[in-house]
Amino acid sequence: MQIGISHPGIVNKLVLISSFYKKDGAIPGFFDSMPNATLDNMPAPLKTAYLRINNDPKGLQAMFEKDKGRMINFKDWSDEDLKSIKASTFIICGDHDVVTPEHAVKMSHMIPNAQLMVLPGTHGSFIGEICTAEPNSKMPEMTVAIIEEFLNR
Repeated sequence: MQIGISHPGIVNKLVLISSFYKKDGAIPGFFDSMPNATLDNMPAPLKTAYLRINNDPKGLQAMFEKDKGRMINFKDWSDEDLKSIKASTFIICGDHDVVTPEHAVKMSHMIPNAQLMVLPGTHGSFIGEICTAEPNSKMPEMTVAIIEEFLNR
């Protein structure tokens, strides 16, 4: 979204998955929990995947602190920011996601040329995210096919 807002001339399409532009677009308590978050709160599959690529616990801690800081310091974007997006935009979220479906609907109404898809599932399950993927689900394949169709239009 930031690139679409700041550099509209270089972006022709956006796919926004589980995205919010205001803190109140997240489920209750999401941002309140961030100041107290520790590396112990990070899901084990994510830690394992990081360490498989970079076997440096200090690097993992640094990445965690950067992500935590990004959430703690998140500043709402204005409605005008979203309305300024020129790129065709595909907004996707789950019906039990971190972003509320109502917020995704609001975003889809503000961004010109936006389309919205709300899928059954939790945060990332519909794209096969390692912590929420459902075994043998066809949902990630279907989601990718629909995204590809959007991008190829």
